[in-house]
Amino acid sequence: MYARKIAAATVMLGLGVGIAACSGGEGTETTTSSAATSEAPAATAAAPVAEMPSASELNGVIQRAADPNLPLEERMLTVQGGQQVPELFDVMTQSQLESGATFQVVDPVLPGFEPYQVLAAVNLVQPGAEPTLINDVTFVHEEGHWKLSQQWACNLISSTLPPEQVPAMCSASAPVAPPPVDAPAPAEAPAPAPAPGL
Repeated sequence: MYARKIAAATVMLGLGVGIAACSGGEGTETTTSSAATSEAPAATAAAPVAEMPSASELNGVIQRAADPNLPLEERMLTVQGGQQVPELFDVMTQSQLESGATFQVVDPVLPGFEPYQVLAAVNLVQPGAEPTLINDVTFVHEEGHWKLSQQWACNLISSTLPPEQVPAMCSASAPVAPPPVDAPAPAEAPAPAPAPGL
């Protein structure tokens, strides 16, 4: 049964090629265009996805971002959109030097909410303090490199520097905190007085 289906498909394919070859130029273009259109979604669906990085690779990304001994051009490849915010890297170095903090990416590395994105937990270790685990730190695959998302680069800086030293670009992009869950409900307007005689 399976062999019969393959044979039938082969015959149909042969007929299709024969018909296309015998058709005029216009028909050939239509067939070619139709084939290209039908192949496009398949090619998109089968597009190679960036290989999942290891915790060690992502840890290297954070270390290189704050390494003052590396050329700035190389460091800019470690943060999403780094070419647009070169000043960010000196601040990252400063935050680690002043606070003595180190960041360590730990397993597991998980797929992100969008394509070419992964999430990882990062241990923040500061002198004289218990390590703090920061969850869901986002890394994105951009221009052939795994990079720390710009928002998370700002978040990590903000966790080690006093507010007055956090760069304006990070303050401007900081998410607005939601109101506390147990906040009192707004006072209701008093009910209107009943009409006279009712």
